Amino acid sequence: MAHHAGKIVTLQEPGFVVLVDNRSGGQGLGSEWGLSLLVAAGGQKWLWDTGKSGLFLDNAKRLGLDLSHIDGLALSHGHYDHVGGLVALVDAGFSGPIAAHPALTRQRFSIKASEHKEIGMEAGLRALLPGRLQPVSNNRSLAPGLRFVTDIPRRPGRFTATANFYLDQEASKPDSVPDDAFLLMDTPRGAVVVLGCCHSGLANSLLQAAELAKAKKLHAVVGGMHLYSAGQDAQEEAAEVLETLECEIIFPGHCTGDASISFLEQRIPGRVRPLHTGLCFAFS
Repeated sequence: MAHHAGKIVTLQEPGFVVLVDNRSGGQGLGSEWGLSLLVAAGGQKWLWDTGKSGLFLDNAKRLGLDLSHIDGLALSHGHYDHVGGLVALVDAGFSGPIAAHPALTRQRFSIKASEHKEIGMEAGLRALLPGRLQPVSNNRSLAPGLRFVTDIPRRPGRFTATANFYLDQEASKPDSVPDDAFLLMDTPRGAVVVLGCCHSGLANSLLQAAELAKAKKLHAVVGGMHLYSAGQDAQEEAAEVLETLECEIIFPGHCTGDASISFLEQRIPGRVRPLHTGLCFAFS
């Protein structure tokens, strides 16, 4: 059951609402290069990432959602476009737990011939974590039917979205983004995977999800699939794993990229619904 962005949305569980994405849903809702979702499962509400600014909070207010009493924050990895809104969230009164892989706080850089920039958590953000951060290795249950999964195995020959990432400015220590994580939801319709940026690669992430869910298929996949700069081989691999796991609904967003979204729409017609700010969906 879907609702398009209006003044108010009703988040039903198990389900999600997009608080910020690269695509705007209109209705005065803002967009930015980033991702933030509010996920409802097991009687709890967890925020999944914070985008790169406080924009997700402004959008939440427009959608009639109060984030001051959510049960926790889960962070998909330590890149600026997923953790940047943390200051605004704490300023708004959030005092709950933060679930993330311990490598979240590493200094990290994107180094290409054309650009050289720091893309990790700023010191001010790292200072907010002591006493709040609950480090997760492998996986942990956040709520009934909601699991945080990280340390995703990288299977030989499978695509990973880690090119040009380094832990130092000299580009001598490659960053494999070990903190990359996803959420695994149990729903009446089957297993649902909520991605952040999918640096582990879509096939690696979804095969791990199916293994943990003890399922031969996944009902839905939601979020950033990091295919925006990927070649055709990676696009083909993504389509193939989505077909193999018989994903009924595919919600690509954020770093999936318009070209890859179009590719998936053509390869898997009728199942692709691009994310946008304000999209609300329930798996009931």
